[in-house]
Amino acid sequence: MSYENLKQKLANLYQDYYVRGFKENDITIIDQIVEYPMVYIKDGKVAMVDEYPVNPGELKSAIGWDHSINWKMDVSAINENEAHLTASATRCRADGSEIEDVAAVYFFKRVGEEWKMFGLADIVS
Repeated sequence: MSYENLKQKLANLYQDYYVRGFKENDITIIDQIVEYPMVYIKDGKVAMVDEYPVNPGELKSAIGWDHSINWKMDVSAINENEAHLTASATRCRADGSEIEDVAAVYFFKRVGEEWKMFGLADIVS
């Protein structure tokens, strides 16, 4: 498979499961592409977690997040066995006012014929 095909396949997987899971507040959708335990890096600390560390519904409720703008996603590195995907966005309230910026790096590996997320590092500012 070509480099560009690998990138496109992973980008589609991210959109179909991760982005959809966040939009629908459904971690079970995200879980379909995660291998647990997974590494979670946040605030300079590294943890191994057995469930997805960010609950979209709880996050939306806690900060009043309604939608995101300035969304960017890139498969920044990939080969046949592993990949790094980066994403960033600005979270906004329903009235359009900005809450915060978020950026993340997702670490994927091949498990058989599938890509599985095994790590996440995110920064909120």
